[in-house]
Amino acid sequence: MPRVSRQNPQRESGVKLPSAVPRLSGEDLSFWWFDSPMQPTTMAMLMVLDRSPDDAQLRLAFERAVAAVPRLAQRVADAPLDLTLPHWELDPTFDLDYHVRRHALSGAGDVAELFHEIAPAYEAPFDRSRPLWEVRVYDGLGRDHRAALFFKLHHAVADGVGGNAIFAAMSDWEREPSAPAKPEVDHRSKGGWPEPRPLGERVLDALRDRVELDFERASAVASTVVDTIQHPEKLSRALAAVRSMVETLRFDSHSPLKASAGRARHLSGTDLPFEAVRALRRALGGSMIDVILTIMARAIGRWHAAHHLSQVRELMTLVPVNLRKPEQWAEQANVGNVATGILLPLPIRMRSVLTTYREIHQRMEAKKADPLSTATPLLTEWMSVLPRSLVSWMAEASFGSVDFIVTNVPGILVPRYLAGAEILAAYPFAPVAMKSPVSVALYGYRDRLFIGLNSDETLMPDVDDFKAMIRDAFAELCAAAGVHAAAPAATSSRRSTRGPAASHEVAERRPAACIAARMPRSK
Repeated sequence: MPRVSRQNPQRESGVKLPSAVPRLSGEDLSFWWFDSPMQPTTMAMLMVLDRSPDDAQLRLAFERAVAAVPRLAQRVADAPLDLTLPHWELDPTFDLDYHVRRHALSGAGDVAELFHEIAPAYEAPFDRSRPLWEVRVYDGLGRDHRAALFFKLHHAVADGVGGNAIFAAMSDWEREPSAPAKPEVDHRSKGGWPEPRPLGERVLDALRDRVELDFERASAVASTVVDTIQHPEKLSRALAAVRSMVETLRFDSHSPLKASAGRARHLSGTDLPFEAVRALRRALGGSMIDVILTIMARAIGRWHAAHHLSQVRELMTLVPVNLRKPEQWAEQANVGNVATGILLPLPIRMRSVLTTYREIHQRMEAKKADPLSTATPLLTEWMSVLPRSLVSWMAEASFGSVDFIVTNVPGILVPRYLAGAEILAAYPFAPVAMKSPVSVALYGYRDRLFIGLNSDETLMPDVDDFKAMIRDAFAELCAAAGVHAAAPAATSSRRSTRGPAASHEVAERRPAACIAARMPRSK
């Protein structure tokens, strides 16, 4: 398959790369240690472009991104004998050609084929000896020769808002910038394997780091004890957070789907008119996530009812919440994970859409005030004190209660360009919780709210029906709130037999497949 260039970027036009080796944070570690073939912690975005990106400009765009976001040139290095925490280090063999590759669509050349191509690319595990990201550019999309760029990223590298910083670094405000910034060149790195350091030296370094780490932790414990003595109410909040966590872990949706999960993933997308979604927020008086969760609750509720799973009345839903200050959102030098997760029992069987909205709004307000929501980042950080195997078990136990993931990433509402090509659409994708049929990620770009669906093909073979249910739920909420709903596009990810699509939207839908017969029924 064609590549961006044959030259090694560090020999030919290499970027100036950092040498700092910070430890992984507690949140980064949770994604790194929890990642497995059964539960990959991979996030991704599919961008539809109005034309094929220029080869030279594409290389420059990613050289610029690597220079702006040093984490893109770093890999995770585990300490010998796990004596201390893993850290980020510069990949001495960093090769941009490995991370950015070009492909040609060979079949119908429509969006259905595109989604079919990216699913196995998403499933493939990362090479852990390299930086944890990959880009695939697909040429030949549709009769008008559009293109697409699929960017996948390990969640240990960044969360959704951190991914936005990468998106900003590699794209431009104009199709042909007057003076595109060129990254600095560093000729010191030749891209070869370095001479391995003696094991004894690495063990001593790890021991020194462990002593420093333990001292930092002891100081933090002492500071916490003093703070608790001075502010006893903080102890009460901590105990309340623990009680809330125990209650959350005990939640059981009684979904028979958990006994029938598969491994294969299917990626697909749709979109809604963003102005209408914002109008819903204004009309109903809540937040954007309240509106989104209501639409998704009604849609996933209909899907469960269509498969005779009416005994499932609530789904434990993970809702990631960004903890950065607004002025930190565009920070590119240190992306990482700066977020918490609200675990919300999502009501999916309420009689009316407005009743659903009011209930979700009340539950979200209560969860935001829950001590667990503010304590989660601290608890995650302190989990790094524990042995890796124990942390993995705890993460699996806590994540095992999750039935559904809905994440909304703040987007960019003006056109962006990549290597001379206009970005027309941007579909985000989040990991799927174990034994969950689908995860939903949303990204506002230009005048559309793009929705990426990452589904388990065994549990949800009829994902196009679920997409239709999302559109129906959106229309239902608009009608109840008195908001005009502009007709949303009906994109399909299934293979089309009608030849190349004229645009990035395809209207074909696959008939529903009844999966309830393959699943154990509750008594």
